[in-house]
Amino acid sequence: MNQIRQLIKRSLTAVVPRRLFLVQGTSPHPQLSPESHTGLHSQAPVPLALTFDDGPHPEYTPRLLDLLLQYQQQATFFVIGAQAQRHPEIIQRMVQEGHEIGNHTLTHSEPAQTTARQFLAEIDQTDRILRDITGSIPRLVRPPKGKLTAGKMLGLWRRHKTIVLWDTDPRDYQMIENSQINQWCERFEPQAGNFCLMHDNHPYAIEAVRQLSEHTQYDIRSLGVSHWLASGTKPAPVKQRASA
Repeated sequence: MNQIRQLIKRSLTAVVPRRLFLVQGTSPHPQLSPESHTGLHSQAPVPLALTFDDGPHPEYTPRLLDLLLQYQQQATFFVIGAQAQRHPEIIQRMVQEGHEIGNHTLTHSEPAQTTARQFLAEIDQTDRILRDITGSIPRLVRPPKGKLTAGKMLGLWRRHKTIVLWDTDPRDYQMIENSQINQWCERFEPQAGNFCLMHDNHPYAIEAVRQLSEHTQYDIRSLGVSHWLASGTKPAPVKQRASA
């Protein structure tokens, strides 16, 4: 089944415009400025997108934001509307520090048990929640588990949404100890344009950001997903947090 889904994703990527459907950052990919180079690596930075689902989490997401700020990495957060409503201050911090926000439905309901009408109602509710918190409605959407029907997909496109999936998944939500994320980071060979799926309601994404940012072989630089949209606007770089 996974092979069939991968085939469908590749087929859609080949025929659907990037402004509607993204799985990875295909060429041309963003060019990083010379100051993006850390000086710790002999080769040029590798631009990719670190994306985080299912937050914001009151404990893990702020710690993750601290690390992203420390390493000057820009992330894309696909947030659950109900969680955003509970923790609006975390959503506001994401925006203030230059990260991108996407819609991940209101409740992360099980895709097989959610009709297109129910799914789109959750998208609309989350849009309203995020508009009230940030002043804008997100263009980016990631469906729960990356699963869509034709009706859900068409409904999103009628709302001028960009569907964002992924091509790299460490399955951090299944991990139970740090050694597992350590092993994945050691094996990971980043390619320009990778969209990495992680989850900020689990602790191992935090360690992944630390290890990827300190990678001794690759100079990994995370950018927001919108950098790869054909007509998308580029959000501001990660900002320094104001001192208290």
